[in-house]
Amino acid sequence: MLDLVEKDKNVENPAHYTYGAIECLRYLEDSLGDGYQYFLEGNVKKYLHRWRHKHKDNTDLQLQDLKKAEFYLKELIEQIEHLNVKQ
Repeated sequence: MLDLVEKDKNVENPAHYTYGAIECLRYLEDSLGDGYQYFLEGNVKKYLHRWRHKHKDNTDLQLQDLKKAEFYLKELIEQIEHLNVKQ
């Protein structure tokens, strides 16, 4: 089973999302503008919806999906907090 404290590279910083000069999330944040928050919310919902069904026989992969939901939720919270600081 995955160590829950250990950062999972497949969740936090997958190599295929950091290829090139700019990280994929930063690119999306820049190009989507206000829509970026909806993108984050959609990903939270996606991973929460599928974690139980996609990998029924693999607890490690189920946990990975839950951690991905957590990752996107934390990013969304940071976005909202950042907006509150600006106001």
